[in-house]
Amino acid sequence: MAETFGFDVANSLLGKLASYACEEAFRTYGVYEDLQGFKDTLSIANGVMLDAEYKKDQKHGLHEWLRQIQNICSDAEDIFDGIEFQHKHSQIVKGRHLFSSSNPLVFRLRMACQIKEIRGKLDKLVADGTTVGLDMHEREMTYPDDGC
Repeated sequence: MAETFGFDVANSLLGKLASYACEEAFRTYGVYEDLQGFKDTLSIANGVMLDAEYKKDQKHGLHEWLRQIQNICSDAEDIFDGIEFQHKHSQIVKGRHLFSSSNPLVFRLRMACQIKEIRGKLDKLVADGTTVGLDMHEREMTYPDDGC
């Protein structure tokens, strides 16, 4: 169904993030809580995206809002694919160097920062949904300052 493309993209990403392999990789790298936070925010966005898809012909701003959601989902998918790839790669390759980019600690910190960044973008976009005519309940979104 072409008119629900953004909803379908977000739904597909939510399904992928719920997979056992994805959750295992996120747990391995210590970013599981970050994954859960992103999934929560995406679920909120997903809850109003279908409505936005149907209203987009009446309100021009919704086209841009939906496009931005799709872009964020694509960026998130790239990040999450990278985590899954690293997890599979680390199961195959056992030798590591302390300062290698494949070092699990370095990788974990980099991925945690990327997930927080993409979640922040999604949180802002969800909050901005009210400015384009979407009826969403406001919620405060705060993150600890962890150096990212």
